[in-house]
Amino acid sequence: MLERVRTLVREHKTVCLVILCLLIVGIAYAVGRYAGHEAAEEKPTVMTQEETQDVKELKNRLDISTANANALEKRITAIQAGQSAPTTTHYVTATTVERAATVVERQIRTDDPTLPRAAREKSDRTIVTPITKDKDGNTLPPEEQKVDVYKINLRKDHRIKAGATMVDGKALMTVGYEQGRFEALAHFDAGKYKGATVMYNVAEW
Repeated sequence: MLERVRTLVREHKTVCLVILCLLIVGIAYAVGRYAGHEAAEEKPTVMTQEETQDVKELKNRLDISTANANALEKRITAIQAGQSAPTTTHYVTATTVERAATVVERQIRTDDPTLPRAAREKSDRTIVTPITKDKDGNTLPPEEQKVDVYKINLRKDHRIKAGATMVDGKALMTVGYEQGRFEALAHFDAGKYKGATVMYNVAEW
C-alpha cells in the first residue's frame, strides 16, 4: 500500500504540489479567520500608564509582535503627552481613577450601550488606562485624572496571496507568502511549477 502511494506521488508530482499549495493556502486562511475571530472576542486589558510606555509589557500583555509593540508604545506615549486629542469623551462616577478604569473595562466587555460608539467598536486589542501623571511624570490632581481607552488595530505580519501573472501573453497561477518586508511567489502553468519570484520592500511608509 505504501509503495503504491509512493508510485502515485512520483507519477503525479505536479498535481501533488498544487494540492499541497492549495492545502497550505486553505490552512493559512482558516488560521487567519480563527485569529481574526479571537481578536474580535478580545477582552479589554487594563494597564497602568507606566505599563503602556513599556514595549516589553505591551508585547507580553497584549500578545503582539515586537514591531507592533514598538509602534504602539510610540503612539501611546505621543497621545499621553497631549499630541492628539481624544476622539470622544465619556464620564463615569467612581471613587478613584483606578476604579473608573475597572468600570470602563466592564462597560466595554459587556458592550454597554451608554458608552460612545468609538469605545465599543471592534478592534484587534483594547487598552484601558488610568491616567494619573502629566507628560513630565508629575502626579495630576484628582480632578484632572482620567481614563484613556486605546482601540488598536494591528499591522498584520503574515499574508497568503493568490492571483495570476501574465508572461508573454500567457496567464500563470500565482501563490505567494508575505512576512513583513519579504515576499515569495510561486508560478504555475496548468498545474506545472514554472518558477518563483522573491521580493523585498526596501522602503515602507
